[in-house]
Amino acid sequence: MKKTLLFVLTLSVLSARTTSVIREYHYVEILKTWSDAQSYCREKFTDLATVENQSDNDRLLSVLQTLGNYAWIGLYDNMEGWKWALGNADFSNEYSNWTTGEPNNNNYNQTCTLMGSDGDWIDEPCSSQYPYRAVCYHENGPSKYIVVNTKMNWTDARTYCRSNYTDLASVSNQSENNHISSLLTENTWIGLHRNTWAYWSDQTPTTFTYWNENRPNKQWNTVKSCVEVRLTTGMWFDNVCSRNNYFICQKVYSRQQQTFKLKFQSEADLTDPALQQQMLEQLHAKLEKQGLSDFKLRWTVTDGQAFHKEQKKKKDEGSCG
Repeated sequence: MKKTLLFVLTLSVLSARTTSVIREYHYVEILKTWSDAQSYCREKFTDLATVENQSDNDRLLSVLQTLGNYAWIGLYDNMEGWKWALGNADFSNEYSNWTTGEPNNNNYNQTCTLMGSDGDWIDEPCSSQYPYRAVCYHENGPSKYIVVNTKMNWTDARTYCRSNYTDLASVSNQSENNHISSLLTENTWIGLHRNTWAYWSDQTPTTFTYWNENRPNKQWNTVKSCVEVRLTTGMWFDNVCSRNNYFICQKVYSRQQQTFKLKFQSEADLTDPALQQQMLEQLHAKLEKQGLSDFKLRWTVTDGQAFHKEQKKKKDEGSCG
């Protein structure tokens, strides 16, 4: 009696139409600044390397070579990347009223903004140990700007304003700045802030880091800082972007999975593991000959049995695991 074996073929096809990203890392032994390395990677591959998770990091570490000391990857920090809390809108090319020498990112952690009673702005750590008052924006209120007398850090101030009004105040012109500052008697939080190390070169948001101890520490006065991997340890360091390093590029693919079910009929004993293995190897070889290299082959099992007899006069159907 012929028996039927159900076989499932799962093909993982590389495609530009799907959202599952596969990164292929390439170590480049050419000394370049971070910006020049970015341009090279975008021309020859896809971009400088992005690392979204531990799996990405493990694969990136596998391509490292010990020639030289460090290699650029795609993470960077831009001191000009400010946003308003209200709407999270980009701040670039908008009105500002920084006091002379600000923002200076003193102690490498000043990422939120205070307005003084003179209307000038300074940057300050968002979690400042010395709490400040806040000025909220009240979109539907008779008074658009509300000074909160309770002292708090910037994050708590944003939460308070969003819970009780609209958001922390934003400023779009000199008239608004003058009006808000006239309500103040001391330095007060407004909604301008920035996220450090927020994006990779390909604009992927940062979800994973692998910093060396005590890094980042940004011990230089530059607008932009970039990340290099130490080739001997794989740990990350921040450095000036003008430094010459080797670098790691990425080639990005997207994965699309397709599944096919195949049935085999034979007088032979399809439950024989040796026969199953032989069939797998033959099919595997034929698929590779057709140019397919990224696929999985597996048997399916019906009711936990190799074969399952359904009804009289029907062929036995089943599958083997």
